[in-house]
Amino acid sequence: MNFTESSGLQTNVLVDAITNSPNPLVDPIQTLNGASSSLSSSSTPTPLSIESPSPAKNSGNAYYVSTNGSDDNPGTSDKPWKTVNYGVNKDIVKAGDTILVQPGTYTELITLGKSGNSESGYITLKANGNVTLRDPDPINGGFREGVIQSAGKGYWNIEGFRIENSSWAGISLRDANNMIIQNNHTYETGASGIIVLPETYYGGGEAEVTSKNIKVLNNTVERANWRWQGNGDDNGTQEALSIWGVDGFEVANNTLKEGKREGIDAKVGSRNGSIHDNTVSGQALVSGTPRGYNGGPAIYLDGNRADMFNIDVYNNVVFNNTADGIVIADEAPNQGDVSNIRVYNNVIYGNGIQGMNGGQGITVTSNVRNVEIVNNTIAKNVQAIVIDGTDYTGGYRSHDIMVRNNIFADSTYRNGSIEDVNNLTFDNNLFSDKFEKLYDGGSGLGNLKASNNTMVKSVEFASLDGNNFHLTSASKAINTGSPEIGKYAQFDKDGKQRNQGGGVDIGAYEY
Repeated sequence: MNFTESSGLQTNVLVDAITNSPNPLVDPIQTLNGASSSLSSSSTPTPLSIESPSPAKNSGNAYYVSTNGSDDNPGTSDKPWKTVNYGVNKDIVKAGDTILVQPGTYTELITLGKSGNSESGYITLKANGNVTLRDPDPINGGFREGVIQSAGKGYWNIEGFRIENSSWAGISLRDANNMIIQNNHTYETGASGIIVLPETYYGGGEAEVTSKNIKVLNNTVERANWRWQGNGDDNGTQEALSIWGVDGFEVANNTLKEGKREGIDAKVGSRNGSIHDNTVSGQALVSGTPRGYNGGPAIYLDGNRADMFNIDVYNNVVFNNTADGIVIADEAPNQGDVSNIRVYNNVIYGNGIQGMNGGQGITVTSNVRNVEIVNNTIAKNVQAIVIDGTDYTGGYRSHDIMVRNNIFADSTYRNGSIEDVNNLTFDNNLFSDKFEKLYDGGSGLGNLKASNNTMVKSVEFASLDGNNFHLTSASKAINTGSPEIGKYAQFDKDGKQRNQGGGVDIGAYEY
């Protein structure tokens, strides 16, 4: 769905229709789907440590699955099992063991029926070569189902599979703990490529935070939500990569491309996590158009029905998406809100379709507080920055927001809009001079501290047309940023130490 700003430009931040259905097989979110602290640039909450498997903890037995095997076999390399689902549920497989799936195509649903543990380690399910997993019924499977799926299980490492043509998700982990999903490629999944979510409870509050310690690393999620046709379609809901009700997560180094709805979505009380070094493009192919709700962020933080807090979003490249770049929002103001968010070193360019959706580089909406937006490069979007503290969802105005050392360049419609926000620090940002105003709006600003924001004819990127947003020696972004940034932002997107010369540079890259 969408809302309309005072300018008449349609923008999005997605309203959902929430039905807390007693039937867990019916998607409770048909359309979509904090602890407070003072804003500080000197200290950063530390995300929850997430344990990774180590060789010492995965030095158990190895078992094998092959298309020419038999489930009557012992699962050895010369006498492998035939089906993956049989192997993952075999009593002989214990914590610390590895199941190696030999090359081939396997058409089956794989339900993880046991768990590893902290003492003996993860159970590893790994493709030992080119392995494709397919849904045996790509039409009739419903909400929650995945080609690889689990409920209430933990300590699994799922690695190296191509998963395609699923009825719902590619990988669906419900009420999960201590899971690693890495180096997989999902393709044309009916709904999410990868999703972590509750098993049965969708009533909001702390009870909906049902998973913990999840890592989603180095995966490719391509053509997610491929069954979704637009508004009113109950098939293919949720997002390309969904983190729903998870305490302690890392979503890193993933590639998302060609999705019909939102891209990476951390929502409904997800907290103590990070979204970093991902490449997200081609999302919201349908949701960003009139067939959808004229919106859909490439990266979305949505508190929704439970408090969301302590999340870092950094070093991502977000480009050429149909609608928005990064949105920080809350769709259910009376049940949860969003706080303590840090957004830095992201490169966000070429997003949105003017006249069809907002195409916002970064957006902050109501029921959001304590957000630091630092040293991002935002270029060639419909608009660069939108802060709207009293949008359609209601609730309190956003407050304690810092926007510092960002480049906002070459938007097609306007630089952005800022209104109805309290305690906004807006300083040392560099704008191209395409528009007369730094931003539209301006009403309802309580305790605005704006200083050292500059307009220039050209930012002097290495190549604006070539989307190389490193700075050249002529750039006014060099040495003109504020040094008052958190420890988290002391290095740029390339890992280069900031403040090496005469000062901190503005934008994601230090010269």
